[in-house]
Amino acid sequence: MKKLLFSLSMVAVTSLTAQGSDKILAKVNGKPITESQLEEVLKGLPAKYNSVKNNPQFQSQVLNSLINQELLYQEAKKEGIEKNAKVQRQIKEAKEQILINALLEKHLKISKVKVSDKEARAFYEKNKKRFTDANGKQISFEAVKLFIVQSLEQQKRRQLLSASLNRYIEKLKKENKVEILK
Repeated sequence: MKKLLFSLSMVAVTSLTAQGSDKILAKVNGKPITESQLEEVLKGLPAKYNSVKNNPQFQSQVLNSLINQELLYQEAKKEGIEKNAKVQRQIKEAKEQILINALLEKHLKISKVKVSDKEARAFYEKNKKRFTDANGKQISFEAVKLFIVQSLEQQKRRQLLSASLNRYIEKLKKENKVEILK
């Protein structure tokens, strides 16, 4: 009886917390999809979506995508897809890659790379001929600025990763026991 009361109180506390601080926008077979989940997806979208992130129609489409994703996930669970050896291997590999990416982000600070307006403008001026429309008319810097910044940041991240990754791995090899058994 005590276990049942404890379980029910935990469910009630969890429900109150979810409802009190995080509005439930939809439910899929009883599983809530919350406002914070929607906001997290919107926040994670590339900058090119900034102009529509607050649009109710766009948010509705994103919510619908979350619903569809949850439906598919639940169906995969119901069918026991995760028990498949190939799927288990893919889950393990994805988890490892996520952890590796988080480790590299923590130690190499790759996402902290920023490109200034001045750098973007300099790139635009140097490569002006590349920024023309189908009629050969010059596209303004403001129209392509976001694209240039994203491209340059990605390029800087790749350079930083390539330069720092080998040093970091060598450091780890010195600090750990690595045996090659051929």
